[in-house]
Amino acid sequence: MKLQIILAAYFQVMLWFPLGSWNDQPGKRLITLLGEDQALAVLGFALVMLLPVLLFALGLWKRWGWPIWLGLIGYGVWAALQIQSWWIPWIFGADERALNNQQFLRRTYKIFPSSIGHPAPDAMHFVLDVLLFLTVVTIALGLLKTRRAR
Repeated sequence: MKLQIILAAYFQVMLWFPLGSWNDQPGKRLITLLGEDQALAVLGFALVMLLPVLLFALGLWKRWGWPIWLGLIGYGVWAALQIQSWWIPWIFGADERALNNQQFLRRTYKIFPSSIGHPAPDAMHFVLDVLLFLTVVTIALGLLKTRRAR
């Protein structure tokens, strides 16, 4: 649960606050949209992004398995999308669309080197992905352990 809270907090910070080269991406941070008569939409979006951790907490609190499984599926889909968006283009090469998208992230920090046709994930997404993958693994292991204990 702690990992999910860290993941949720990290993701919220990335959505809300401009942190220079750490999350220098197209679009506005949510904090700037609050003053543009979009407060309800912004808060709603932020709440939707917290749903996985809230569902998991509900499942633990009520001892219901389905919210935990639902959370695992949601985190798993998100992890698969991250692999498709960042890691496959870096390892196997990017198509034209992925290369165009990388142009928007040229001012972000990178941990890994890029090469021609193989754009590296930025550091913000690397940290996000590590937290996300660890979350998926720990939830899956916890569910397996619970099933074996029965």
